Amino acid sequence: MTRDTASPLRPTRRRGGWIAALLVAASAAGAVLAPSATAFAAGHGTAASPTAVRHTAPARPWAGERAARQAVRRLTGAGLPGAIALVRDHGRTATAAAGYADVAARRPMTSADHLRIGSNTKVFTATVVLQLVAEHRLSLDDTVQHLLPGIIQGGDHVTVRQLLNHTSGLYPFERDPASMAPYLRGDAGYYWSPRRLAALAGTHTPLFAPGTKFSYSNTNYFLLGLIIEKVTRHSYEQELNRRIITPLKLRDTRLPIRTLKIQNPAVHSYLLGKAGRAPQDITFGISPSTTWAAGALTSTVTDLARFEEALLTGKLLPKAQLAEMTKAGPFTVDPTDPTKGYGLGLEKLTLCGVSMWGHTGTVLGTQTNAFSSADGTRQLVLATNADPDTWTAGQISAWLTASRTTLCVR
Repeated sequence: MTRDTASPLRPTRRRGGWIAALLVAASAAGAVLAPSATAFAAGHGTAASPTAVRHTAPARPWAGERAARQAVRRLTGAGLPGAIALVRDHGRTATAAAGYADVAARRPMTSADHLRIGSNTKVFTATVVLQLVAEHRLSLDDTVQHLLPGIIQGGDHVTVRQLLNHTSGLYPFERDPASMAPYLRGDAGYYWSPRRLAALAGTHTPLFAPGTKFSYSNTNYFLLGLIIEKVTRHSYEQELNRRIITPLKLRDTRLPIRTLKIQNPAVHSYLLGKAGRAPQDITFGISPSTTWAAGALTSTVTDLARFEEALLTGKLLPKAQLAEMTKAGPFTVDPTDPTKGYGLGLEKLTLCGVSMWGHTGTVLGTQTNAFSSADGTRQLVLATNADPDTWTAGQISAWLTASRTTLCVR
């Protein structure tokens, strides 16, 4: 499942502990780890592939290349299977990759690899919704009950705005054990329709009155995906393609829902064991239908950066809607840092003294952070293929350090 974090940079343990159950289910299904995976685990990543670095014009070296290279080496040196980094600063771009995209095959990670981007999908969904608002086909004050009659308990008091900024109070369907039951039985390809998962959330009492607190929930973005389909009379995927993916030529961005496969070259994702134990490949463990409009997109770091740059420079939304999107809500997102916030589908944080907008994406076995300055001139995309629920304290520290310092380049 995809989930957010208490801090936009810090991955935290999932509610419900379903990862442990998944491990049991995979073991019962006879999952086998290749010897090369065991060799990786024994070496804690120190034998990972050489770091690959690529940069674009201007040709002269700049600090961003070194920063990207150091970031991925820091992460793989801490024992993560593979890592990718993209750093952009006023027209200069550097990408770097290290470690393995496929541990068993010993295939090196590259910056062109495709990976699941998790909740970064929410930024795409929110962008389409706000385009519909700009077209006067939808209002931020419309209620769920008005748009999707009877779909969920309390929908007559929940607005589109509250879905976008996670103040709806609606129960997160991902907390209900029923959402994971088919996969724990070994049916990895089991398809959940968006309406069925939204209905599952509707069987639970809302967490609080709408508009009174912040509480992250994938239910919100499933409802937004269904609203897009209701208003446009097209599928969510069609609208993504027509409005964002095709115009921006995001050739490596797709929405695989009824397949477990990712387009090649594909990043495999892992659960990490204790030191000396092999990582477990869980790339194909759960149907992406469980994340849909909340987190099912696959992409590359380059496509993701291109999308965010286009969004924040006004190529996808008029000024009024972009201003709404980048207006942090009134509630605390991270109790440890009151400066962090959440707008309409965008997280806000400060990196190296620069206010950044973007999202984290944590989905089965991967972690992807993508943030851009408000003017789109500075960007950081950082990804790794190990599930944060299984990271050691040292790996968490390495991720936080890389996230917080990589953009500090000139």
